[in-house]
Amino acid sequence: MDVSKIEKKALVKSVSTVILVCVIAAAAIGLLLLFDAISGSELLGNIMLSLLTVFIAGLFLLNSINAVTAGNKIGIFAAFMIIASAILFLILIWVSEYLGSFKDTFNYIIVIVSMLSVLLNVIIGHYIVLGTRLILVQIAMYLCFAYAQLVISFVILGNGALIEYWQIFVAAIIVALALYFVLKVQGKNIAQTQREQAVANSGEYITITKTEYENLKAEVERLREIVDKKQPIDGE
Repeated sequence: MDVSKIEKKALVKSVSTVILVCVIAAAAIGLLLLFDAISGSELLGNIMLSLLTVFIAGLFLLNSINAVTAGNKIGIFAAFMIIASAILFLILIWVSEYLGSFKDTFNYIIVIVSMLSVLLNVIIGHYIVLGTRLILVQIAMYLCFAYAQLVISFVILGNGALIEYWQIFVAAIIVALALYFVLKVQGKNIAQTQREQAVANSGEYITITKTEYENLKAEVERLREIVDKKQPIDGE
């Protein structure tokens, strides 16, 4: 059995479990707050934000698992950046009041690390599956995605210069999403083809024509009839 497949399965299971726990916990707290079963507080708010941070980071990590198990260095770096982003957000959530004058600089660091980690994650997630296939489409999607990220980063950091050209921003998001789904569909088709080829070449299966299959099926039925006819004789 392929060790990398075992490791991938274990990673997917671990990350998925963390995501599931975060979703259930966040939903439970949200429902309790909604029906006034518990009173809102800064502590609960921090817990909710922390759960959402881990949940979002987990989703991006799932996208990086193929690259990590394949030993892709950029993919491993992207996964590390996602974890680093989550840690930085958790620090901001719980100890922001202690950062003092360093808080503004810390916000810049978080935005840069987070946006870079997301961009790398998107790039490597597609490249691992597609390689150089549809490379121009990939590049176009990455550029649109990067521009949208840049605008969002500027807004978060208090600079609205780029958002003034909101039509370009919206167009970039629409194009990026459209190309993203095109690449996702193409990636699934390629993955399916690869699985079929792997099965055909595994040695555990053989490929026969439909005519050969029908002939074998008919032969099995003929032999079964012969056996059924002989059974009463053998039992006498």
